[in-house]
Amino acid sequence: MNRSAVYGQVSRWLIHDLRNPSQALTLMVELMKEEPGEGEESPEHTMREATRHLVTSLEVLDRVLRIPSRASSELGPVSAHDHLEFLAALHHAHRSPVTLDMAAALGDHLPAVTAADDHLEHALLNLLMNALEACGDTMEGHIGITAESANGVVTIAVEDNGPGVAKEMEGRLFEPWATTRTDRPFAGLGLAVARELVTRMGGTLTHDKKKEPGSRFVMTLKNWRT
Repeated sequence: MNRSAVYGQVSRWLIHDLRNPSQALTLMVELMKEEPGEGEESPEHTMREATRHLVTSLEVLDRVLRIPSRASSELGPVSAHDHLEFLAALHHAHRSPVTLDMAAALGDHLPAVTAADDHLEHALLNLLMNALEACGDTMEGHIGITAESANGVVTIAVEDNGPGVAKEMEGRLFEPWATTRTDRPFAGLGLAVARELVTRMGGTLTHDKKKEPGSRFVMTLKNWRT
């Protein structure tokens, strides 16, 4: 999807997520007048958690709504780990029933990659949203993201347990507007845009045909060399 569609959708996730801590804080005045029952959390604890949640969501929303600067679109040393943490925060705010497993991506140290902050963030968001769409709104949906560094390259893989790629689409996955979905605007742009952005950064984005059932997309980016 193009930037306005992706970040518009993500903003709606975050705004929805902000309602919960906001409502909790609104109730605090009344709760502070009462003593907590046995086994209940104190109002102070609830307030601290709601405030922490509110601050975190506002920080992420600020990042989403920030207009990209020229510097953010220029190649340089970029922390892939930072962008992967951003994906995890967004998925948490989305409160989707689909499980996102990023333990393998966030557990190891990753070297800086040759990338542009805005391009990498946009490409990863498109891959995440593509996987979420493939899984649908089901409790059985599962997305796994891994990241590893070897031989001067960082490899990031995003896979899901959705229905997989239709046979007729296998050769056209990265073509603009190539999709079986016709019920929403910008359908068929996500993977095309993601590959174009990754290519601009000197990397690659491919579809792993061996992953069945479901889909697996693999991004490679070169390590930054000073």
